[in-house]
Amino acid sequence: MKRYLFLTLMVLSALGPILLFGWYSGGLTPGLIAETRAMSPLEQSAQILAGLGIKPLYSLICLGLILFLAGQSARDIAALRWGLIAFLAGETFCAVNYFIFQHESLLSEYLHSYGMALAFGLTAFAVFDGLDTRLLKLNHPESHCAVGGLCGVCKRSTPLECAARRSAQVILAMLAVLACIPLMAPLAPQAYAASLYGFPYSYARFPLYEWYENRALPVLALACFALAFIPLLRKDGLPIPPWTKAFFCAGLGALGFSFFRLTLASIFRENLVWFEFWEETTELMYVLGAGFFLWQFRHILQKTALVKWLLEELR
Repeated sequence: MKRYLFLTLMVLSALGPILLFGWYSGGLTPGLIAETRAMSPLEQSAQILAGLGIKPLYSLICLGLILFLAGQSARDIAALRWGLIAFLAGETFCAVNYFIFQHESLLSEYLHSYGMALAFGLTAFAVFDGLDTRLLKLNHPESHCAVGGLCGVCKRSTPLECAARRSAQVILAMLAVLACIPLMAPLAPQAYAASLYGFPYSYARFPLYEWYENRALPVLALACFALAFIPLLRKDGLPIPPWTKAFFCAGLGALGFSFFRLTLASIFRENLVWFEFWEETTELMYVLGAGFFLWQFRHILQKTALVKWLLEELR
């Protein structure tokens, strides 16, 4: 039941914003790109490196990690696998927009952004669930909580007095305040045509992208934080209820991607080649980081046939 509910919420969170924007703006046709700008050799080389070097590299690594994690049943590892799947799906739509539509497909770029936001949320869940299950043990009454020494007397038997639950309430309230920052940021679409060593190319930050990142995602984050806060008001249950953890990570994914794009757009608004270059670079860092930590803590992985074979080959 919970799985179907989450799938329904994921579909609604994907379809809702684009349908709302289409109704509000009278359609989903991209704007005209009338301006043309020259690019320096360094900028052209950076774009070629990002599109033909960095993007294929991390896509292949990501696919390898997904296959490596196939068959893993631990919840945090499975969440990371689905995060990588969402990331790869989003980047596939990004590649379609890159190589086929030259940045002029609203739907492809929207699905790219949605995949990224979903990957942010699933990865956050993998991290927090892994920390709780394997280290902190906040929700495991049969084990000692890792931060119990800071509390003096453990109050997990009365969750409303548990320091972990109260801390979660404060963190959610502060994140809700932070979610208002993108809502106050001005929307500043940007689009221009360019040439990459003689091949026509274009850069676009159409109104849909700005609206989704600076309006829809923060509102979605606020809704998730509110839903995460409600179970914390109950007098019984676990210190950090499962619904709180799930909606907290969903909101964190939406807000995290909003801030990620807002930061890049604010710094490189007048030169979008560097917007793309650093987005691709940070995505490579994300995939490499996931691979590094999986290898570093590979002993926690279930010994599937593929894992056994890879570990033997890498020795």
